[in-house]
Amino acid sequence: MLKMIMAGMALAALTGCATSSDVMQAPLTAGVSKDYHAPYEQTKRLALESVQGLNVDVTSTQDSGDVYTILFSKPIAGFSWGEVGRVNVMDLDPNSRVSVISEKRAKYQLGGTDEDEFAQAVFDGIDHALDAR
Repeated sequence: MLKMIMAGMALAALTGCATSSDVMQAPLTAGVSKDYHAPYEQTKRLALESVQGLNVDVTSTQDSGDVYTILFSKPIAGFSWGEVGRVNVMDLDPNSRVSVISEKRAKYQLGGTDEDEFAQAVFDGIDHALDAR
């Protein structure tokens, strides 16, 4: 029994957990990016709407003037321990760039949504809104 407890503790120590601060500390160049021929103000509004349309919780937003940041988390569900992520909208006057970075909460988590899937979902939401205009 003691061996099983020790093995469980060792596994927990090895797997680690991703947090919002992990994705917040990643450089602006991290993640998956897409450029838009749309102004910064419009793109940041559409990015937030796109993220809000996903199965995630928006935990905070911050606007520094030329970079708008959206932090999000996805709760534990099914075979996933959840994910955390960040969306940056950068002002490239007259255009803008959107980048998405996300991490699974558990290092060796097999299920859940990966970074490319989150990025594509965010980009699809923005693209759809721009096409509808």
